[in-house]
Amino acid sequence: MKTKKKNRFFTFCMSCIPGAGEMYMGFMKTGVSLMILFVLTIIFAVSLHQGTIAVFCVVEWFYSFFHANHLASLDDEEFAQVEDKYLLKLDEVIGMKDFIEKYHKWVAYGLILIGISFLWNTTAEFLYNVLPNPFMSLAKLMWRVGDYMPSILVGIGVIFIGIRMIMGKKERTDKIGIPEKEIIDMPSDSGKQEE
Repeated sequence: MKTKKKNRFFTFCMSCIPGAGEMYMGFMKTGVSLMILFVLTIIFAVSLHQGTIAVFCVVEWFYSFFHANHLASLDDEEFAQVEDKYLLKLDEVIGMKDFIEKYHKWVAYGLILIGISFLWNTTAEFLYNVLPNPFMSLAKLMWRVGDYMPSILVGIGVIFIGIRMIMGKKERTDKIGIPEKEIIDMPSDSGKQEE
């Protein structure tokens, strides 16, 4: 789709929805990236019961709003030079393919746990609607466990990643034969000499 400057008022109105202002001007890749990022942040915040994640929504909204209005304020020559590209290229940033190949078992375990969580919640909702009143407590218990399970699993995953990072640093320093204390105590600016 060809990008072109449009009516400033409608651009302003569209820029109030993350990604819509960019898409209105024809920057589909950028707009879709911003919109997906915004919606995924909300989904993660709600599904993991972590309201603090929603703070990122504010940052994403302001970025999108000012980005769209900045694009609209460019002169025609500068506007024509703006490239439409995806906001995040995860495969280039963190080597997603290499990550999945290296940790394919952990990725598989994570996917299995997500699938179990979906099935658990669906079964709990089904039992809640089907079981007679005396057995409703079983369905409510299943629902509660399934509701908080993703938060618990993400918490365990974050702790595990932190432990792996700490252990990985120790393994790297052991491999090259430098004690960890010497690595930490090294001066940050090698050009300065002691007086």
